Amino acid sequence: MPGRPFISGERVDLCPVSEDDVDFLHDTINDPAVWPPVGARTPVTEREEREWYEEQASADNGTVNFVVAVDGAPIGSLGVHGVDDTNGSAELGVFLAEDHWGEGYGTEAGRLATTYAFDQHRRHRVFARVFEDNQASMRVWERLGFEREGTHRDAMFLHGEYLDVHCYGVLESEWRDQ
Repeated sequence: MPGRPFISGERVDLCPVSEDDVDFLHDTINDPAVWPPVGARTPVTEREEREWYEEQASADNGTVNFVVAVDGAPIGSLGVHGVDDTNGSAELGVFLAEDHWGEGYGTEAGRLATTYAFDQHRRHRVFARVFEDNQASMRVWERLGFEREGTHRDAMFLHGEYLDVHCYGVLESEWRDQ
């Protein structure tokens, strides 16, 4: 059960990751529907997930991780990472458990995280990367006003084939003008 929300939206809350969330995160990232779109190639053991939690809980690298929750129950994870203080950018990454796809939760979580990155971390640019076969994720970023900035051709090898990686970004001024 996620803890107290750090950021609340209309239907989605972003909660700090707690030790109680490790089992949910472990189960979800190993789900065959979830791990390919996020680029995971090997199973994550429970021990590895706990080590990740311990590392993230004590890290001071600008990365912020949240559990995406609806009605107090975890449905996914979101990270603000790749923080570049020199150039004022950060990357967002989100995944949801399969039973919560297509309900708008990813879009709301992305909106909350983008606003958070601009308001609390003084980012100038926020970006996300999406694999070519993840149409739903592309729609999320486009719906939020991110522009497709380019494509890294054949940049990801997954399921025996090379996939393009599409880069989406939004500048703070564009975000504020929406």
